Amino acid sequence: MDPVVTIIITPRDRYSGLDECVEAVYRHTPQPFRLWIMDLDYPASVIAPVGERLQGRPEVRFFDLGLRTPMDALREVQPLVDTPAVVLLDNDSRVTEGWLAPLLGALGDGHAVVSPLILEREGVDRGAPLRNHLYTGELRVVDVGDTSYIFERKHFRRAEIADIPQRRSETGTFELHCVLFDGDVFRRIELPSMVIREHLDISLQVAAMGRTMVVEPRSVIHFDNLGTRMALSDMRFFFYRWGRKLTAPSSRLFERRWGYNFYSEQAMYNWVVRRKAFLAARWFGAPIGIANRATQVARKLFCRDWDPLPDPEGASRPLLAGGVPPQRSHDLR
Repeated sequence: MDPVVTIIITPRDRYSGLDECVEAVYRHTPQPFRLWIMDLDYPASVIAPVGERLQGRPEVRFFDLGLRTPMDALREVQPLVDTPAVVLLDNDSRVTEGWLAPLLGALGDGHAVVSPLILEREGVDRGAPLRNHLYTGELRVVDVGDTSYIFERKHFRRAEIADIPQRRSETGTFELHCVLFDGDVFRRIELPSMVIREHLDISLQVAAMGRTMVVEPRSVIHFDNLGTRMALSDMRFFFYRWGRKLTAPSSRLFERRWGYNFYSEQAMYNWVVRRKAFLAARWFGAPIGIANRATQVARKLFCRDWDPLPDPEGASRPLLAGGVPPQRSHDLR
């Protein structure tokens, strides 16, 4: 039987964990699939064991692309995908039993993009050991003076599992931890060279096609959320991917393409500073609680705030209420 889905694994924040990600795919995916692994300068200690384990498997292909961003890697292989469905999977996410069939079922019902329920493990802050990371989301816009800003509202953010709805629901956004695309839609979308909010750009493109996106909670993914201590090679990739040389141009690229600044732009830069402090503290052996306190010190020393509205969400309106905004540019870089 020909595989109906190509699963493409890229690093998100780190290199380590690829072996566990691949193992979970094989353990929990009875359907035939192709597996493409984007080697974005993995250290030999990580990629070599995976290559040996998968050697001789006809469904597997490695792409040695060197150090680059996940979006640039996906753009490289996008024209090569010829299956009816495509799954983008980050290497710090773990599929669980029965994950793929519900996603394919929603695809068969005509939806263009299907997200599983993404649960996050306790990591960069305290809370339930496993809780909601992403159920549904929507794009909203708020005005600050004469400038309109876009932001993403996430529903049931960090809710307990028992409080998360178990019904398939339409969504205005998704994230790239794990997401299934209709193959034709995936081949048509533009993959801009972005590291911040790239999923919002793609969400707008899909909406402009007149296609629907849904969350299917019968499919469950576990996301590490930076809880596992990083190796030095992991930190090298994190500092590269989240460095200002890439994050600031990403914001300006989105602005050129859609005409909106991110309301959360400065907050995202602050997030990067705090996460770097957290990861460094964890690398030196600090437990999560102490690492979290290190992030607060970094915030006071190195972060500046920009949040001019007392209640930006209350002052906002749905972005798509008046239709999809026109795409102003098709620049990819």
